[in-house]
Amino acid sequence: MKQSLVLAWRFLSSKLHPPLPLSRRESQKLLTLLNDSFNRNLDRQYPRALAESDHSPDDHIKSLLQSPLFGSDRAQHPSSPISESDSSCNAPWARNMIFAVEQPVEYFKQQVAAGKANVESAKLALNNQMKKNLAAAPLDLKNGMKSSGIGSLVVNWLWSSGQNERLEFIQDRLFVARLIPFLVAERRYKPVWEWLQRSYTLHHRTLMRHGGLSFLKSTGSMFRDLLSSEVAYGEGLQSAIQIFLMNHKTMTLSSQLPLTVIVNMNAPAGAYLTWEFASKGASAKVDDATIQDLVRSVKHWASNRMIAPYEALIELSHPRRPKTSRALQWISALDASDGKIANGARQLHVRIGLKTVEVLLAQDSPKEAARVMKVLQTLFAPEIGPNEAPRGSNEGEEEEYILRSLNLLLSA
Repeated sequence: MKQSLVLAWRFLSSKLHPPLPLSRRESQKLLTLLNDSFNRNLDRQYPRALAESDHSPDDHIKSLLQSPLFGSDRAQHPSSPISESDSSCNAPWARNMIFAVEQPVEYFKQQVAAGKANVESAKLALNNQMKKNLAAAPLDLKNGMKSSGIGSLVVNWLWSSGQNERLEFIQDRLFVARLIPFLVAERRYKPVWEWLQRSYTLHHRTLMRHGGLSFLKSTGSMFRDLLSSEVAYGEGLQSAIQIFLMNHKTMTLSSQLPLTVIVNMNAPAGAYLTWEFASKGASAKVDDATIQDLVRSVKHWASNRMIAPYEALIELSHPRRPKTSRALQWISALDASDGKIANGARQLHVRIGLKTVEVLLAQDSPKEAARVMKVLQTLFAPEIGPNEAPRGSNEGEEEEYILRSLNLLLSA
């Protein structure tokens, strides 16, 4: 994570401060380092014999060609089927595992019929079915998942086995994460909504019996899984945001729900949608009204210290009209603060700051971009590395250099 921030910082810095060309001596030194690195890696993969006194790349080529993988035995003597006498593949447990991999739906039906089905066997079947769909038709994955019907099969088992009443399976996050994509592909939202509504309307004592805050967090993760599945296997990002806003409105209108429940339910999903929207950039197919509703919802689910950066990130990422006003206000507030930012939020702050610089450069505002980068350099030096301003330049010369560099970039 830190390495990616450093690379992003250097990329944007290079737009403001193009590096000076290497001297002849520096170029020769770089070439030597590259050659040494290449030879070390080559030797690590294909070591020389200890008795050799000299060494050349030809030795490595010979060692490659002498590998058994390139021998002709495999071509001349294709492998024959393993006989039953010298293989354990004929053992009942082995046949059962092969059947579970090759026919996951039928495998789980047999488990249910035999009364042996449980959450673990359901996870195995769901995982194998996803792998099977990916291998068979990766370009038509959604239809393959829908036609398998395994999501409905597992939900029916949850009902018939009484698991649906206890809701304990919600705390198995891997099980939920494997099940919900199939339900979304099959357009079966009703069971998920029932689980969500029952989870956040549980009476306090009942909630504590289920595990209290841990259970609420698992429910929040399930809601996030629903939205991420809607993006990947449903109707896309616009639909996912509208589902989120609908649920958010329902919860906030309920006077019986404490703030703890609302935040734990919506915060993971809200954060996911914000970053998913930001990552789409200009390709995000979300209308203006939905974007504004998402911005207005932030103050109801984000922590106080994250409201301003999330609002700024959403407006910065508008696919048609990105705005920097909120971001610049947030940057100014950071600059005026004492710089004490929780460790868990520092890299997130840097990413939003770099996004601000990116938009400012696209809007031909190099002076403002340089100011933001100075603030980031001051507050987040451990995350983005040392300052790499042009050598031997004062502030006035640096500003002039920035403007000249940006003109070159825009005219290229």
